[in-house]
Amino acid sequence: MSTETFHYQIPEEFPGGKRLDLFLVEEAALCRRSQLKQRIRDLRCNGRAAKLSTRIFPGDTVEGSLEAPPLPGVVPQPVEFPLLQEGTSFLLIDKPQGLVVHPGAGHPDGTVVNGLLWRYRNDPFFQALKNNPDDESCEDNSEETDQEINLRPGIVHRLDKDTSGVMIIAKTLETHQYLVDQFMAGSVKKLYLAITRGAIRQNQGVIDSPLGRDPNHRRRFAVTPGSGKPAHTAFQVLRRFPQHTLVLLKPSTGRTHQLRVHLASLGTPILGDPLYARPDRLLPQATLMLHARLLELSPEPGQDRQSWIAPVPERFREVLRVLSGRSGKPA
Repeated sequence: MSTETFHYQIPEEFPGGKRLDLFLVEEAALCRRSQLKQRIRDLRCNGRAAKLSTRIFPGDTVEGSLEAPPLPGVVPQPVEFPLLQEGTSFLLIDKPQGLVVHPGAGHPDGTVVNGLLWRYRNDPFFQALKNNPDDESCEDNSEETDQEINLRPGIVHRLDKDTSGVMIIAKTLETHQYLVDQFMAGSVKKLYLAITRGAIRQNQGVIDSPLGRDPNHRRRFAVTPGSGKPAHTAFQVLRRFPQHTLVLLKPSTGRTHQLRVHLASLGTPILGDPLYARPDRLLPQATLMLHARLLELSPEPGQDRQSWIAPVPERFREVLRVLSGRSGKPA
């Protein structure tokens, strides 16, 4: 059975005295807590043998390895997704709306991962991991936990099923760890385009509202002061319309449904959002108007930071054409 090693330094903002297993599950997102005891190997904190109950503090180093159980049924399939760039150890794709990132409850196949296994069916990295991914559900699924970054073949981060845009995928274990470290450190720049249902009052600002699961709706998340996880989103209005807004979003955290919940908390949910917005009278057939426009990071160890842009999808252009005919103007 294969294993993957990990090495993390506890960030300064991490609350001191928290259990090590909670960090590995909630922050590093290695796997579900119920699996951790059976799968963890050679756990160390600051170079010494550690237990899952060990209390950790900012600046501590944590390392070990995680054993991956077999997951039957993940098979190569010819799933198409546009390529933005392919390097020696990484791949940039423009994920289409409606495409799930990896298999899980309700989405057993037809995912990005199935497509990767098909595209790289002769690649030792993907084939070695094919039957040994982490058994967690996919994003935008009602059973997910916050900030799950799974150890499925190559997957470093995720986009909701109905969010389109740029994603980076690792092609080696070294690059996978290198990219995950950047996401965990908050050094990755991400920009999103959104069209909201309603007019955002300010031209720019920051939404600083903690998020947690909605106690009244198991598939939704909500602003939860005092109990949620920190979540920060900067925004800049690009164009105003009588009843809609085109806005650029820059999240500095990566909570589940963060952008969708933050905009809804302003009273301006994303147009076409099936969970957080009502159907729009002008555009009742609109699907989720959220697109990962730009991603900036260092793709490989020793390389300078680079940025990639995913083209504005046709669904955005169609909506903007409709709105532009109703006295749209720059912010």
